[in-house]
Amino acid sequence: MSELTQLPASSLIRELRDKHSRHKKAAEIAYWTIRDAIRTGVIAPGERLIELDLAAALDMSRTPVREMLRRLATERLIETAAGRGYVVPTTTIDELVDLFQIRGALEGLAARRAAQRMVPAEIEAMRDTLRRMDLAIETDDLTTLSIASTQFHRLLRAGTRDNRLGELIVLVTDAVPGLGAHEMAPDRAAIAVAEHHAICEAIANRQPDEADRLARQHAENALGAQIAAYHLAEE
Repeated sequence: MSELTQLPASSLIRELRDKHSRHKKAAEIAYWTIRDAIRTGVIAPGERLIELDLAAALDMSRTPVREMLRRLATERLIETAAGRGYVVPTTTIDELVDLFQIRGALEGLAARRAAQRMVPAEIEAMRDTLRRMDLAIETDDLTTLSIASTQFHRLLRAGTRDNRLGELIVLVTDAVPGLGAHEMAPDRAAIAVAEHHAICEAIANRQPDEADRLARQHAENALGAQIAAYHLAEE
C-alpha cells in the first residue's frame, strides 16, 4: 500500500485542500478534500488512510482529521483496516453494476425533473459549460474537462429543485472510488461530452422522457468504461 506522505499523492492532496479552502471549518476542508481525493483516484482503492499521515498531508491537527475519517466511514466511503486506520474499499464488478443501476435511475429522474423545472438561464449555464468541455476536448485538456463535467452534473442536480435527490446522486457517485479518473478518460471523453450535449438539448426542449432515457444511457455507458478500467487494473 502506498504512503500518503510520499509525493506526488501528498502534493495532489494539498492542491485539493486549496480547492476546498472556502470551507471555514478544518473538519469540512479535510472531509471534502479526502472525499474528492478518493473520487478522483488520488487516493486509490486499497490504500490505507492513517490519521497522522493525513494530518501532515493536510497541514492540520489530528482532531479535524479524526472527525473527517469517522464521517467518511459512516458514509461507507472508507472502512476500518486490520491493525490501524482506515482503507479505501475495493469495488467488485457486481457492486459496480448495482451502484451504476442506482445511479442511472437517480440521474434519469434528475434529468426528467430538470426538463420540467429548469429556467432558461440555467440551461444557458449548462450550454456554456458544454462549450468549455468542447474546447477542452480540442486542446486535450483533461483537467479542465473533468472540472467542467462536474459542473455540468452540479447544474443538472440544481435544476431539479430537489436537494434530497441531488444528495443521493452525490452519495452514490462517490461510492465508486476513482470514478472521476475514468469518467473522462481519453478513450471515453468525446463520447461522454456528446452524451452531455444530448441530455442538455432534451432538457432545453422540455422532453422529460427523452432526458430520462439519455441520462440512464449515459450512466450505463459510464459503467462500461469503469468495467474496462477495472479489468485493466486486474491485468
